[in-house]
Amino acid sequence: EFSQVQSEYAKNYRQLYHHHWWWRSRESYILKTLNRWHHEAQETLPATREILDVGCGDGLFFPALSQFGNVTGVESDAEIVDPVGEFYEQIHIGLFDDSYQPRRQFQWITMLDVIEHMPDAISALQLAGDLLTDDGKVLITVPAFNLLWTKHDDFNHHQTRYTKRLLKQQTAQAGLKIVNMHYFYHWTFAAKLLVRLKEAIVTAPPASAQVPAPWVNKTCQTLCQIEQRLITPLRLPFGSSLFAIAVRA
Repeated sequence: EFSQVQSEYAKNYRQLYHHHWWWRSRESYILKTLNRWHHEAQETLPATREILDVGCGDGLFFPALSQFGNVTGVESDAEIVDPVGEFYEQIHIGLFDDSYQPRRQFQWITMLDVIEHMPDAISALQLAGDLLTDDGKVLITVPAFNLLWTKHDDFNHHQTRYTKRLLKQQTAQAGLKIVNMHYFYHWTFAAKLLVRLKEAIVTAPPASAQVPAPWVNKTCQTLCQIEQRLITPLRLPFGSSLFAIAVRA
C-alpha cells in the first residue's frame, strides 16, 4: 500500500510541484517523452486516448496530461486531494490494488516517483500491466541508488531507492518488459552524496523539502535543462533518478 504522506508535506506539496526546480524539470522531461509518443501515434486522437496517473496527488499533472487524452488518477492519501478541486471527480481515492476497478483499459499509465513508497511494488506494477491496452505503455520514474539515501527518503517513507537491475527484476516479475531505461538528474548525484555526508556529521530531524531562494531555484532549473539536452542522451551509468518505459511482456 502507499504510505501516507505527512500532512505538513501535503500542505507544502502544491507549492513544491508548481515552483521547485526538481518538480519543474521532471515535468518538462516527461512531457518531451509524451509529446514524442503522441506524434508517433498520429492516428490516435487525444479524445480516444485514456491516461491513468498513479499517485496523482491533487491532479497537479492533469492540466499538462489533458492535451494528450482523457486523464484519471489514483491517490491513496485523501489529505492531499481537494474535495472542491477542479479534478476531484477524476481521482479515485484509495489504494492502487484490486479495490481499484476502473472498468476500462489505458493507453498510457504514469507512475511518477510512486512505487518506491509501496511495500509491494510488484503487485502495483502487475495491476498497471493488467490495465494496459495491448499497445499501451507505462512510464515510471523512481529515485536511484541507496547510496544516495538521505533524510528526505526517511521523511517520505521510501521503501528503497532503485537500480536498473532492481527495476528490471520487479517489472519482469509483474509481467512487464522494459523497452527504455536510463538514469537522469546526473549532477544531483554528487549533490546528494554531499547531503548524505553532511547528515552523517550534523544530526537533524527529517524535514519536508522547501522551494529554495529564487536565484538558486532558477540556477538549478537551468542546470537541469542543459543536462537533459546534452548529458542525459549520453546514458551515463549514474544519476539520482531512474526513468523507464515498460510494455506488457
